[in-house]
Amino acid sequence: MQSYNIDEGLYWVGAQDPDLRVFDVIMSTQYGTSYNSYFVRGRGACAVVEGVKAGFFGEWKERLTDAGADPSRIDYLVLNHTEPDHTGAVRELLELSPETCIVCSRAASLLIREIVNEPLNLRVVGDGDSIDLGGVTLRFVSAPFLHWPDSMFTYIPERRALISGDVFGFHHHWPGVFEDAMPVSELLETQKYYFDVIMSPFKKHVLEACEKVRGLDISVICPSHGPVLNKDPLGAVARYEKWAAPGAHRGKSAFVGYVSCYGFTAKLARAIAAELESEGVDVRVQDVSLIPALEAAAMAMAADAVIIGSPTVNRDALEPVWQVMGALSAIVCRSKVGASFGSYGWSGEAAKHILGRMEQLGMKTAGACRAKMNPNEEELGAARTLAKDVAAALNA
Repeated sequence: MQSYNIDEGLYWVGAQDPDLRVFDVIMSTQYGTSYNSYFVRGRGACAVVEGVKAGFFGEWKERLTDAGADPSRIDYLVLNHTEPDHTGAVRELLELSPETCIVCSRAASLLIREIVNEPLNLRVVGDGDSIDLGGVTLRFVSAPFLHWPDSMFTYIPERRALISGDVFGFHHHWPGVFEDAMPVSELLETQKYYFDVIMSPFKKHVLEACEKVRGLDISVICPSHGPVLNKDPLGAVARYEKWAAPGAHRGKSAFVGYVSCYGFTAKLARAIAAELESEGVDVRVQDVSLIPALEAAAMAMAADAVIIGSPTVNRDALEPVWQVMGALSAIVCRSKVGASFGSYGWSGEAAKHILGRMEQLGMKTAGACRAKMNPNEEELGAARTLAKDVAAALNA
């Protein structure tokens, strides 16, 4: 297996997973992915920064050897983040190199013990701490909640290289490893999708980390997934800043999402939206069966209130609604105003089930309304009353 030289004494030694099509249950990965690991050699010591997923140790070991490392004599293993796609093979490396010192944040030290389940030689580092490998410095930059509490960056000032963990990366198996040979459209598409699914709940932390990165002299960013960003690394930083930036100040907003078999639930949606608009709320109405669930969820998470409707079919809400509800982040949706609605024929549980999920997400629920089959004027009035309750909750 071939390693790839990034700079003097700095090598990519990760693993490729081209056939992966779903990552962590929550993401589609049409281009596969990579589990990036980096070998750093100084005059006096060497380090491996980041590990690989379980099942890929053989490939990792071969690439380390190709880079000139002795896998049985690794001085330091730096873990920017302990998610198992980066630590699953750590135990196998430690069986070969039991004296290796694991370097990580305090939060990571608690997690890696529970992953490896063996006594470990640990060194906990904080923001600004460093290790001298002999003419090559590993400087650690705290970057919590990107996207776990344990995350940090490793900066190598002599090589102007930032090993950034999951930040700035994306799921894409790219045989050449470096971004400069990758189609720009694929890069932008997959990086934005990765940000939306993984990083968007932590926009405040993204902006704080980007500010730290702007203070470093960087010529290459080495993320944990996808290609090494050697062509335009600061372009990735700028995109993250743009995607994480707060929107312009505006009034209160609501997302009304629904599915409707025969137009009855859609009538309730229109009545709710019209009443919200009369209350001065900026409203976006969307049949969620017509767009991808992640797109609808993004609309919902951008609003101050989320009102979701579905007819009841077989005592439940319909699948497109649950796909959207499943894509909502409990971090982002906490304390948003929530409400539900729907038409039914005989049992009518859908609105109640949707409201229950909103409560699980920590939303402030304003109630639900229902209509039996085609909503009559009284039932449309109940929908308008629900909208007034939502508007009142927004202004409370």
